[in-house]
Amino acid sequence: MAHRGEHYKAIFLLWCVSGIAFSITVPSPISRQVDEQRYTTRRTPKVYVEMPTPRTRLPLPVPLNSELKTTTSVPSTTSTTHRSFSTEKPLYRLDRSNGQACILLQVDAIISVKYRTKLGEDENVDIYVPDDATVTGNCDNENTVTMSLKWNAFVLSWSFAKTPGGERWYVEKIELTYNSSDKHFEHIDQPNKTIRLSTGQKHSPMLFPTPVGKSYACSEETEIPLTDGKNRASVLLRDMKLQPFKFKNNEFAAEFSCTSLSARANRDETAPVAVGSTLAAAVLLTITGYAAYRYFKVKKVKYDTME
Repeated sequence: MAHRGEHYKAIFLLWCVSGIAFSITVPSPISRQVDEQRYTTRRTPKVYVEMPTPRTRLPLPVPLNSELKTTTSVPSTTSTTHRSFSTEKPLYRLDRSNGQACILLQVDAIISVKYRTKLGEDENVDIYVPDDATVTGNCDNENTVTMSLKWNAFVLSWSFAKTPGGERWYVEKIELTYNSSDKHFEHIDQPNKTIRLSTGQKHSPMLFPTPVGKSYACSEETEIPLTDGKNRASVLLRDMKLQPFKFKNNEFAAEFSCTSLSARANRDETAPVAVGSTLAAAVLLTITGYAAYRYFKVKKVKYDTME
């Protein structure tokens, strides 16, 4: 029995050794495939997969004109270039005895006065025409009316008239009266004097000529010089609207813009220049032609005499 057991052990050991040798000498199909891939010259293509890269999303700008559906109200920032005379500028009004408006003036006005101090220095002071200035005047005449604005020691008077044909109205004179002792004139050399300055000089042009029934309107600043020959001042008028000789209602009539007045003035100045140039050219041609005629005429007479 012992001999038989040893025989079985020998057979078992031989079977194990043969199995190990077979596994070493005979390559498996899997290992053969791996070896073929390792030593072959054929390359398997590489596949690149492009992965999307994350990007940060910026907030989109909100259009200015987009409609926002919210329950809260959004205040509008839209502004207009037109300014209302009736709400932004003081209105000075002179009525007739029946209570109807005769003169309407709406303006932002500044009085600029020059004076000399006791030390001999020249000074300049600006005085605003107040909104609550007292308005007085006279509208009894059909072709001439006046209006005065009074405050403290100052009076600014306006005189209006119509052209001879009654087609246009204009400002005939602006006059400033003040007392030199007013608090605005510090250390003035001549106090306690009543000074009256105006535009009413000889051959002075008509101011703001406008068709009757229309109002004069100008948004630009206009400077009107005033003097008495010695003292000087000026009236600065901004955003002005003016109409005398009213008879229909208490509101400003259709506007006559100062730009139209400037264009007409340019045309009026251009016409005389053109006419004068044409006349000068005609005279020059006439003189030249006459001189040529005389020259050849006299020359011919001399030749005839010599023969």
